[in-house]
Amino acid sequence: MSIFGNPGVMPIEQFLAAPTEPIIVDVRGVPDSDPGIPGSLKAYVLDIEERPDAFERKFASQLQKRPMLLYCSKGESSHFLLGKFSGKYHIRSLQGGMVTYLMTISRLLHEHPYEDPSKKGDTMVRILAALTNRNTDPATFCKIIDRLIRLTPDPKFRKLAAQARGR
Repeated sequence: MSIFGNPGVMPIEQFLAAPTEPIIVDVRGVPDSDPGIPGSLKAYVLDIEERPDAFERKFASQLQKRPMLLYCSKGESSHFLLGKFSGKYHIRSLQGGMVTYLMTISRLLHEHPYEDPSKKGDTMVRILAALTNRNTDPATFCKIIDRLIRLTPDPKFRKLAAQARGR
């Protein structure tokens, strides 16, 4: 995956185009906050800030093979934490955090061509709930995201999805 602009920040569209690639860490002030990205690991922001070396050691074997993506509700905390790490692993912050994630998902849902327009609202609520429920199976999450991106009328999203699939 290439990174646009700030090398430590991953644009939300890029994450949505390949949601299972990074190790996803939900950086929160309250560890059990919801909503969360399915498959994410919950982490308390102060635990990481005070012991970044221990955090890196815990994930060292995984970080050699893939990046880690940190996100929080607004993006500031996860971006701040990037400077605490050693720099030997690829760790990023989700640009804009959960707020931008939810806004992007909502936009994709509104753009998605539904078969039955009369049920669009109910369908969107169910899909949004699945996409922000940490207990959702990551495979289900990937299928929903892939379909939303593939079928969106926005060519930028379709291009990102095609790049993520290697086309």
